[in-house]
Parts: sequence; C-alpha cells; structure tokens
Amino acid sequence: MSNFMDGYLDVATRLKMAFDKYPDLRIQETHREIVEMPDKSCFIRCTVTIWRTADDLIPCVASACELYPGRTSFQKYSENEVGYTSAVGRALAYMGFSGNKSLASADEINSAKGRQQPQHLAKVVPLRDDLEQPFDTNPDGKQYATPKQRGLIRALAFEKKIGTADIMKHVNKVLKNEYSSIEAITKDEASAVIESLQS
Repeated sequence: MSNFMDGYLDVATRLKMAFDKYPDLRIQETHREIVEMPDKSCFIRCTVTIWRTADDLIPCVASACELYPGRTSFQKYSENEVGYTSAVGRALAYMGFSGNKSLASADEINSAKGRQQPQHLAKVVPLRDDLEQPFDTNPDGKQYATPKQRGLIRALAFEKKIGTADIMKHVNKVLKNEYSSIEAITKDEASAVIESLQS
C-alpha cells in the first residue's frame, strides 16, 4: 500500500537540489501576516519569493500558514521560522524539487500547455533592496556569504532543530565572534558554519 510520504524530500534536501541546479538562486521572505479565523484561531501566513537566476522574469512565489501560537515546544516561539521554511518547501516543490510527483494532475498540465503564454513579461522589481548583501564584495573588499550559503545555514539549522533565535549563538560559537546578523559573515566563515552543521 502506498503512503503519501513515499518519496518525500525534506526542505534541506530540496534546497540543495535547487542550488545545485541554480547556483545563483535567491530566496526572499517577502510577506508575513496574521490571519484570524471566524473561530478566533490564528495563523501566521508566510510568503517567500524564489528567483532561480539574477534575471529570472517569473520568480516562484509560495505561502504557508502556521498555527499561532504553536502547539509543540518546537513550534512555539518559532512560528515565523517554521512558516517560512514550509513556504520555501512549497515553492521548491512547485519548481519541481520534490519526491512527490502528484502536485499537478495530467489534466492540469495539459490545460496549462494549451494556454497561450504572454509575449511581454513584467520586469521583476525587488520589494526591498536592503534585504540582500551584494553577491561579490563591498567597498572595503570583504566578501560576504552568498544568499545560497545563508539559506543553507538556515535550512541545516532548522533540520537540527536550532531555532532562528539560536542560529547566531551557534554561528558565534563556531566562529568565536560576536556577530549580530548572519548577513555580516564572510564566505569562508559561512563555509565553516555549514561544515559544523553538517557534521
């Protein structure tokens, strides 16, 4: 008997597959909102945008909802992080990075093939320029960790059940430093942190 989890790939594995195929892939946490249901229960809806390349004209956008407050010790106080990770997982599945091939039916695929695609696509405009460090260097020559490295650190930390509030504690312990943000670490430092999380 088949199980719906057969072939399931976790988010960290999907993320690695995506970065292998698209080395310049960028992920941005683009929106978060609190949704109150008629029964007064609340959810946090987290939305992410994934650009496959720097000139990707149609980035993948996906959302996921996380119950608030979380009901387990792992989810409680980490609802945003769990929601964003779930949204990344959904987006990667939409992009074809999942073990489960049932996301779209044959009818849906055939229907999409029959639709005429637009001739002129809108230009992608980042919602905020200050969310990403440059890909190369800053004026003083420091090479920051790439979005790929930062994303992998977050994904590996999630797999090891290290919440967002504790990621920097782990980073600073490995690097013997006092960084306040993951965006401040260098490429070499990011490699050392990734190695520590993979061991």
